[in-house]
Amino acid sequence: MSEHVTANAAIEKLLHKRSATLEKTLDADVLAYVGRILDGADTGFRDAIESRKKRRNKLAIILDTPGGYIEVAERIVTTTRKHYAEVDFYIVDAAMSAGTVLVMSGDAIHMDYYSLLGPIDPQVQRPGGTGLIPALGYLVQYERLIEKDRKGELTTAEAQVLVTRTNYHAAQAVADPVQV
Repeated sequence: MSEHVTANAAIEKLLHKRSATLEKTLDADVLAYVGRILDGADTGFRDAIESRKKRRNKLAIILDTPGGYIEVAERIVTTTRKHYAEVDFYIVDAAMSAGTVLVMSGDAIHMDYYSLLGPIDPQVQRPGGTGLIPALGYLVQYERLIEKDRKGELTTAEAQVLVTRTNYHAAQAVADPVQV
């Protein structure tokens, strides 16, 4: 009777094998992270680093992220630097926003012609929590509306947008940390 192997177990076995090959080739411990840099990612990094048997003084991080919270990126940097003298980053596809901040802490950044490092710009949540947009865009629009008001050209609809957005984002600033 053959042993039943799940797809997850087969993939995990293959990943461990490939990771061991990378570690030997790079002469570094290797971690891979794909996803947003949000609350909990820092804990995942800490757990992954502290639970493994450190074999080398160098860590290679394979990274693909659209960004996230700057505070979380900072905690990841603190954790990696506590345990490793050298930290190199390999950007598979993109390291945007807080991901760019994270890789800038490294000793080396390895990319190919298609890899991206993104802008480091504070983000605010859209009303209704439907995503993030650059805060600078709001500031530019706010200044335009204020200037229209000074000239007496502000419409009632624009005034309503100005009041609604300002109140919403003031409440969000108190409730949520800034994302980069």
